[in-house]
Amino acid sequence: MTSLLLDHFHNPRNAGELPGADGRGGAGDPGCGVVIKFFINFDAGNLAEARFQASGSSAAIAAGSLITEIITGRSWQEAARLPSATIEAALSGDSERGGESIRKAAFFAVESLHAALEDAIGRGTFPKAKEIHENSMLVAMSGGVDSSTACLLERNAGRDVVGVTMRLWSDPSCEDVESPSCCSPEAIRGAREVCHGLGLPHLTVDYTETFAAVVVDDFVGEYMAGRTPNPCARCNGRFRFHELILLADRLGAAQVATGHYVRLRQSGGDGRLIVRGADQAKDQSYMLWGIKPALLERLDFPLGELSKDDSRNLAREAGIAAHNRPESQEVCFIPDDDYRRFLRSRAVELPGAGDIVDAAGDRLGSHGGFIDYTVGQRHGLGVSAPEPLYVLRTVPEENLVVAGSRAELAVSTLVIGQVNSFVPADELLGISLMIQPRYNAPAVPGRIVEDFRGSWRLELDQPVHGIAPGQSAVIYDDQILMAGGVIETAF
Repeated sequence: MTSLLLDHFHNPRNAGELPGADGRGGAGDPGCGVVIKFFINFDAGNLAEARFQASGSSAAIAAGSLITEIITGRSWQEAARLPSATIEAALSGDSERGGESIRKAAFFAVESLHAALEDAIGRGTFPKAKEIHENSMLVAMSGGVDSSTACLLERNAGRDVVGVTMRLWSDPSCEDVESPSCCSPEAIRGAREVCHGLGLPHLTVDYTETFAAVVVDDFVGEYMAGRTPNPCARCNGRFRFHELILLADRLGAAQVATGHYVRLRQSGGDGRLIVRGADQAKDQSYMLWGIKPALLERLDFPLGELSKDDSRNLAREAGIAAHNRPESQEVCFIPDDDYRRFLRSRAVELPGAGDIVDAAGDRLGSHGGFIDYTVGQRHGLGVSAPEPLYVLRTVPEENLVVAGSRAELAVSTLVIGQVNSFVPADELLGISLMIQPRYNAPAVPGRIVEDFRGSWRLELDQPVHGIAPGQSAVIYDDQILMAGGVIETAF
């Protein structure tokens, strides 16, 4: 053992609980017996007091003691950028003896400190900035390569960066599923490690209840109503960016950056508009149609001119471990990607078996629950027919699945609601535009022909297939995002 470790073990600083703490958190591994708890109080933007409790090893006690000594009197930014590697190196010295014990102790001590910071944010006791600092940037971190590269680029541009990871609700029955989901504890730790490796502070903020109410419950409700929701578009439009801007105000950050592959440009007036990413294969503007126009002035998308390979290469050159992390393909809160299982676990009342019928109402077969079907689905119908059959629609109130030919799937008129427009609607009525009716579908020419009490009727110049109510229709003028909405009907 090093003299520093022995000193903090035999003469621990700041040991014991802190009654009425602004934030408290714990971490550890009951399997090896190491448990560390932190208690912190703030004075303005500094850690006025920090205390700890630790058990399970001498290294755990020393790590807790050392961290409290380092962070007391320091700013929350300094505490939030303290990496476990610094604690491990200080307690290990030049010796490799006891390395694993010290490594675990340092890791859990920093984990516990961040749990206390997160707790303070949730309690509302975390320091609130008195003013906005123009050079400051909050970067939303998921632990993946895109947000990591965005963080790297903002730091390299000279911004005062704080990395933030949103703790979101995820299906608890999938805790053992290995997934690159942004909701996982591993993703949160990965994001923190990226920030610490770049010398930046990192915070985790718990949004599980809000996310579940705004996104998850809506996802279940829409399927139960016979619609096919787009949870990513809803998350961005109704939750993520709104909450990030509020958090930026609280932390004093002038802007928010994310790892989306989109660009921004000034409009003819005072506002900004979203433009498709330079890499058309990675463009994510479709998912951002719901962002309120007023928020765009506060946003930055540093990956807009890059390709995915560019991002991976930049991350690899910077030594960021996430450079080769696989992309998540599933809905983030359903790590096993089994939405049918998920719906059955969350629905208040499950639909029973019913009939599959054709457009005329003639019975073709039976189904085990209409929530297993979505418009355009071909496989899994279990109906024999002379030509392939597709789901045309579901009728929840009658527990029916309506099936027909591919030709019957064709639609050329869409009615969209919940419209969000980045320019005045009267500037778009009647002019030729490009309309993208699904995420993985090309945009087609069309026009807005009617604006009726917030719902728009869109006429497409050519028919499209498999368009489901509940999905998003996004409207572009060439590469520029003009507006979007949720499809109510298609015919």
